Amino acid sequence: MRKIISILLAVTVICLSFSQPVQAITLDASQMIKELKLGSQEYLLIDTTHNQVVMSKDADKVVKVASLSKIMTAIVILENRKLDEVVTITRPMINGLYDYVVAGLQVGQKVNVEDLLYALLLVSAGDAAQALAISTSGSIAGFADLMNSRVAALGLKNTHFSNPTGMDYDNYSTASDIAVILQEALKNPTFVKMFEAQEWHMTSINKTVEKTFKRRAHIKGGKTGYTGLAGRCLASTATIDGIDYLLINLGADPKTSNHIDDAEKLYAFIEQKYEPQTIINKGVLAQTLQVKDSFQKTVDLYTEDEVSGLFPAEIDHDKIEYVYEGMTIITRDVAVGTNVGHYVAKYNGEELGRVNLYLRDAIIFLDYTLIALFVAGGAIIALVIACIIRALIRRH
Repeated sequence: MRKIISILLAVTVICLSFSQPVQAITLDASQMIKELKLGSQEYLLIDTTHNQVVMSKDADKVVKVASLSKIMTAIVILENRKLDEVVTITRPMINGLYDYVVAGLQVGQKVNVEDLLYALLLVSAGDAAQALAISTSGSIAGFADLMNSRVAALGLKNTHFSNPTGMDYDNYSTASDIAVILQEALKNPTFVKMFEAQEWHMTSINKTVEKTFKRRAHIKGGKTGYTGLAGRCLASTATIDGIDYLLINLGADPKTSNHIDDAEKLYAFIEQKYEPQTIINKGVLAQTLQVKDSFQKTVDLYTEDEVSGLFPAEIDHDKIEYVYEGMTIITRDVAVGTNVGHYVAKYNGEELGRVNLYLRDAIIFLDYTLIALFVAGGAIIALVIACIIRALIRRH
């Protein structure tokens, strides 16, 4: 129990295409690697249902990503081409692919964009990638410019593409950036259909292409990649107990490990040892603060967000410690809407999550200027009354 909890660490927000109001939770990869014996050198596992980083290792390390580059190739094609457009295969489209996986396209064949996309994503065909790129932009370099423009639009700083196939050359990225790219691709239903398909019959050339790996227990959709420098790579999705996941794992040594097995190990670990839980609820009275210089002596602070996500199934909620961190006194210079502190959930000394607390009550503070004027006015009135009384006494 404590062993599982002790490997929880709070992490800073990773640049993804979503934001969340609470800190994410990750697992210390150095601990996990011993238990799962993963061969992948870099990985990032995200619970996309709760927008939570579950587990990561060197996710921002810049590396070669091989054919995971083709995910961006697919994005550009789906945004710029129609599926029924026909591409006539030319010699430049099939050149330079020695030792690379191809669909076996022949010069003069007429293939529609949909068939080429399936060949791109299922069998990872380099000739399909080049056919799509050249027919779209006129050249590999021109298409790479489109890919990099899309990278820039996503705000990614550690990714660059020089070709649509994933050849090493000047193609590089990170697990974090590929996760962003995959999430962007998954917004397109056509991409999702292709990403999750196991085979496709290319009617335009009467050929069937199959995915580079067979369906596994957890993996729902996936795209593999491999070069000597990149190792074996995988971008995948899964749904476990109603929760959606996205996993990028990179750099598996083909001689000693398997990128598909690594993904299954990670998904199975989450399924066995984690469950969705709410650690902090909305509307909870988190803290009562003293108020200075007001007839209102105290103000209550309530949670406005919740901390929900994947946590170790063995957490005993009765032993979660809730701590307030922030201001101790509300003074007149604290405006309504100010973030005055945090409500923090801790377990065995490790932080599980936190939410911001805000001052929402409009407090009326004492105005000492008016009080001074009132006191001074009262003194003057008293003096006038005293003078009147004295004058009346003298008359009599």
